[in-house]
Amino acid sequence: MRVSERLVARLREELPELNIPEGATLHRTYAEATSDKGSLSWFALGPDGIDLRLGSRVPMGRLLREPVIAAGREPHSPDCDPHTEVGIPADVGPASCVRCASAAETTCRVCRRPFCSACFTDHHHEGYGTPAEPDR
Repeated sequence: MRVSERLVARLREELPELNIPEGATLHRTYAEATSDKGSLSWFALGPDGIDLRLGSRVPMGRLLREPVIAAGREPHSPDCDPHTEVGIPADVGPASCVRCASAAETTCRVCRRPFCSACFTDHHHEGYGTPAEPDR
């Protein structure tokens, strides 16, 4: 399986809020990528060739090696043309809480989805943190 195909699978699994359609492809730009500024290293196209407004400055291979990835608004895109950037949580800026859409303050260590502190207190996975059954 190609690096781009593995990354699409990981994005679908770990960042379902991106709504990446079946048949989407990732394309390298062959631009020198830096984590703080510069051109995107890759971008995504839908199955019909339409730009999904999704990309990253971080190369695909590095994203596959990172334990946690996140998505946020690409800082250099204008307000009239928003672009979502995938990257390492510290690089992509503030993400939105998946429950209330306010600024995320933490990422779940199990599902890696961003949450604000209020929503995160009610977010639990069986076997992690709060038990599924209350203590008696």
